[in-house]
Amino acid sequence: MNKILIFLFIGLNLTVQAQQDAIYSQYSFNPLAINPAYAGTRNSFSAVLLSRTQWVGIEGAPKTQSLAVHSPTNKAKLAFGFNMAYDQLGPSKNLNAAFTTAYHLKFKKSNLSLALRAGFYNSVLDKNKLNFQNQTDIFNEGGVYVSTVPSFDFGAYYYKTKFFIGLSITHLTRQEFNFYEEIYLNGGITDNFLRTHVFLTSGYVFEINENFVFKPSFLLKATEGALPNLDLSFNALFYKKFWIGLSFRNKSSVNFMTEFNITDFMRIGYAYDYSINKLSNYNKGSHEIFIGFDFNLKSKKIVSPRYL
Repeated sequence: MNKILIFLFIGLNLTVQAQQDAIYSQYSFNPLAINPAYAGTRNSFSAVLLSRTQWVGIEGAPKTQSLAVHSPTNKAKLAFGFNMAYDQLGPSKNLNAAFTTAYHLKFKKSNLSLALRAGFYNSVLDKNKLNFQNQTDIFNEGGVYVSTVPSFDFGAYYYKTKFFIGLSITHLTRQEFNFYEEIYLNGGITDNFLRTHVFLTSGYVFEINENFVFKPSFLLKATEGALPNLDLSFNALFYKKFWIGLSFRNKSSVNFMTEFNITDFMRIGYAYDYSINKLSNYNKGSHEIFIGFDFNLKSKKIVSPRYL
């Protein structure tokens, strides 16, 4: 197989068999994408639409579009949310959609949110799009494989005015796809099912002065069959309007981020990931852009900016 097919083969192994949930550089600006317990914590009707194009210049590289919507209810302890993510990787397409219910426990100076998220995960593998130089390769069989399975997630999110820590676990029931019963990899047999992912994130806000805020944070992502993924992020807010940030992801990329609060209820963000491993020879980086809205449904008063 040529370099592109080798890349796709490796990518399919990692995506279909291991890390099935997308990686987001701007996780700190869109926490509901990784933790359902974030639902309702902004005290407004909140929506984020995000698009990510990874490894520009490599044919068949991952592309992701996602939508995250959440809001508290009239009952102060309950919140609801909705997530949808669509991934494309070579001949593979995946759609994940789910609804969230969160319960908030309010303490004197802090809050704890616990949430369950339930939905479905649809995966399509079009093997007709693979072009094998070796026609006798065991993977050289055509057909379009489609499978839809239920998915269930759990999240916990503890937060104060300037501190947060969150834990989420996705695909709790590890549902098995039914395109085919088993596939052969590296001389063995591997079942094809949704891997459980664990996300741990935390951060703190240092309010240096009225016009400068510093916010370090991290995201640790782990799942069986893949190496742990660690993001260390450092974001700064200037004049309550403009965020600029830098993050490091393992030994794979350096990421540059910005967010601009256009109004009290509208914000936009952009991230550029620069590869620092061998993939840097074959791609021109990754791009991620989002637009977010926050509408206060109970009063005209808007809390801006929101640090967490």
